[in-house]
Formats: sequence, structure tokens, C-alpha cells
Amino acid sequence: MPKDLREFLADYERENPREFCRIKKEVDPKYEVAAILTKLEAARKLPILFYEKVKGSDFPVVANVYSTKKKIAASIGIDPEEFREKYLAAMENQVPPRIVTDGPVMDETIGADDVDLTALPMMTYHEADAAPYITAGIVLAQDESGGCNASFNRLMYKDGNRLGIFMTVGKHLHEIYSRSEDQGRPLPISISLGNHPAWALGALYIGAYGDNELGIIGGLLGSPVEVIDGNLKGALFPAHAEIVLEGTIEPHLREEEGPFCEFSGYATGKGLRPVVTVKAMHLRKNPIYQDICGGQHREHLVMATIPMEANLYKTIKGAVPTLVDVHVPAPFSVIVSIKKRFAGQAQSAIIAAFSAEMYLKHVIVVDEDIDITNLQEVLWAVATRAQADRDIVVIPGARGSSLDPSAAAEGVVTKMGIDATAKPSLASFPRRSRVPREVMERINLEAYLNLSSL
Repeated sequence: MPKDLREFLADYERENPREFCRIKKEVDPKYEVAAILTKLEAARKLPILFYEKVKGSDFPVVANVYSTKKKIAASIGIDPEEFREKYLAAMENQVPPRIVTDGPVMDETIGADDVDLTALPMMTYHEADAAPYITAGIVLAQDESGGCNASFNRLMYKDGNRLGIFMTVGKHLHEIYSRSEDQGRPLPISISLGNHPAWALGALYIGAYGDNELGIIGGLLGSPVEVIDGNLKGALFPAHAEIVLEGTIEPHLREEEGPFCEFSGYATGKGLRPVVTVKAMHLRKNPIYQDICGGQHREHLVMATIPMEANLYKTIKGAVPTLVDVHVPAPFSVIVSIKKRFAGQAQSAIIAAFSAEMYLKHVIVVDEDIDITNLQEVLWAVATRAQADRDIVVIPGARGSSLDPSAAAEGVVTKMGIDATAKPSLASFPRRSRVPREVMERINLEAYLNLSSL
């Protein structure tokens, strides 16, 4: 199993050459990287993209590392179908990190007086983006108990060694920062770029405040991750990252950040937000800058659903033992299938889902005969098995995502659950129109007609 990003990239390029594309022509970090990716996605092509020359920077850039479950699964030695079991096992069998004093990322260190963030090939993706952004940086911060939180946070370039940071209200990094700010103290953090894909899965873990995401990452890898306790007390960072920024989020300082085109597909989030001051930059020899294209691109959407679906499955299963499956098809939404044994189970699933994930706004519950990955079937179930006055649960004034463009101030939303299960039960509901399976399997269309002429 590869131990870092560059080993993973080398293995994947060797084993899947058609899914790894090296781009030798120079690209502009302003719009061109996003344009190439957008055109490839339109052609249904999702290779890892390795840009060897980026205008204005000496760093090569890799993107689309998380664009398919196959790529992420390969990094931890499993099949994509095994993700849920693997993630749930990592949650239950965490492996604590190992503190080390040195690692490849310490090959070169640039001090506070010499840090110039413009050396990094920070990207501008869309017309509405306010400035270049760092998107693939994993932010590590320790809470008051010493637990380490890992998260993805968008980081807007401001000047020199300063970045604007977006922290979702109610999420753990925001809470850690708020407690530090209450004491008038800057919060030490690290921002690591170019990490083994297991770090992304850990950074997207959804659990209780104080949980240590580094243990989840170790559980996924089957061995402790090596982290360095940096120059700033409390600023841990991966020893095998490509690039690490050490810095502080300043207390009682707010400057304009955003807008930025987010996973919702909209440019959202302009407001006064905290500021990061970078105090040091650590680099591997010949470092690779990792990027995640902003907006509704596959990489941005796929990687978040893996830990989200695992957490939702675990939580809903606790409330509804006959849970069959969960699927996140779009931002702020989940589809749940259950084998309903008695009235009220769909409502229990809705309540459990909302309790498991703050971002959720819409939950649809269907019977086990519905393919929840087929939105046509799901909508058919809503159309034929639900009545608005009986089967819709509405929760106004709830905490949601501040990146939801339809939300009120700082993410206050109205949540909706739809019970699209058959009433009173699937067994007593009119039967679906189905041709017998034996006939479907026996019939060969080519024996009856010329398919190529149609």
C-alpha cells in the first residue's frame, strides 16, 4: 500500500496508464486548469491530471486524484464496493498517530520573513471567484483536550503570507477557533497539501466534537500516520505531505472573503471572515502541489460522499435496524431505503438522518424495491406512494449549510423529509408492473430484430 501521495501516483500511473494524463503544455492557473477539467468531464473522462508546467510557478500540479471511487479505493487496497465496511471498521478500530521529529516534508523550511504564497500555483476556477484559492489543503487544529481535528477549508489568497479562511458555523474547526478566540488567543494550525488519499477520507469524517480524525486515517491505512509537532505548539502536520503551511488563525480579526463557486454549483459565501497568518512553509524535495477544482466537479463531489454515507448508514441503522442502503445524489440530500415492518419507521429514518449530518436539508425514504441510485425510480416512488399532507415532515429554522444559496443568514434552513414508502406496507400495496424475470433473462432481442437498424 502506498504511504504517500507520490507513491500512490506512481503506482496508479503504472497500473492504470489510460487513467493518468501528463500535460506538458504550460497552463495558466487562472481558468485554464478548470477549463481543461470541465471539457474532460463533458466527454465523460476522469483521469488524474498531472500538469508539468504551470504559469508563474515552479511547482507541478496534480488534480482529479479523488474523481472516482476506484482511485480512492486503490490507495487503501480495496474494491470500491468495500468502502462502507472499510470506513465503518476504521471508525470502530482507530489507530492513533505516531509523533515523529522529522520526515520528507522537512526537506526545506522557509521562515516567516520569507514566506511568499504567490510561489504556490493557487488557482482561480470560475468567473465569480474573488481571488486565487487553495482548495486541497487539509487544516489540522488541536482542541482544548489535545484531540486533533482535520478538515477541508477553502483558503483565499489575500497578500504575502495571509489567507482568508471559510469555516462553517457549527462544524468542529469553527468551534475550536471560537473557544480559542474567547480566550483572546490565536489558534495554531497547519495546512497540508499533497497527502495520501486516506487523509482526505479522514478529513471528511463526521463525528462528535473531540474525535481524533488521525485515528480514522490510521484505521483506513492499517498503521499509524506519522505526524510532526511543528514550530507552533499544537500545529501537527503529516510527515509525508508534499507541502505544509504552519500558521495561526488570528482572534477578533475579520476581513472580506469570497465569493467562491462551491460544490452547490453557485458562487456563495461572501462575508467577513477570519484570517490565517502563515509563519512557515515546509517542502519536500521537488514538491507536488495538489489541487481540487472548485465547483460542481466530480472530485469535489465524490470524495465527500464516502464518509458521509458511512456515517449516515451507521446512525440510521441504529434507529431503523431494517435499513437497506443510503445514497447521497446531490448537495444537502440523501435517499434512504428501508424494509418497513411497521408504521413510523420512515419518520425514524428521517429524524436519524438529520441528526447525523448538519448539512442535510432533504431526506427521501423509500421501500427496498426501489433502486436508490436511479432517480427516476425514486421520483416515481414519491409520485405514487406519498401524499403531501400525510408524508412530508417540515422542520423550519434548523441549522444547515451556510454554503446553501437558498439559506437564511449563516445557514439557517427549512429541512424536509419525505416518506415515499408504500402505505400501509409494500406487501399490501398494488403490485408493480413487471415482466417475469425468467422471461426477461430468456429473451434475446437479436433473435427477434436487427438492433443495428434501429
